Amino acid sequence: MQQQGVRPNEATFSALINAFAKTNLPDKANEVFQLMQQQGVRPNEATFSALINAFAKTNLPDKANEVFQLMQQQGVRPDKVTFNTLINAFSQAKQPDKANELFQLMQQQ
Repeated sequence: MQQQGVRPNEATFSALINAFAKTNLPDKANEVFQLMQQQGVRPNEATFSALINAFAKTNLPDKANEVFQLMQQQGVRPDKVTFNTLINAFSQAKQPDKANELFQLMQQQ
């Protein structure tokens, strides 16, 4: 793509991160996310949600929560999909208190 003079944008990177999330490869998804930022492409809501999903699907709720925190630090507002993904991750990890905390935060926003 880049060899042909076409630069990837947030949609391109988000699609690739989502593909790695669907194939349970969160480390690869994170590598793409890091590359995205190195290339100066600002992640959007879909990008962060895809990366959160990559960690959530592989039972890594704490890593998913780290991405959620980074999302907020970068001023990207989480949507219901983001919150639901995190709530499910903590529920599956048998951390209902954390899931409830996120639910309460979602209601405040």
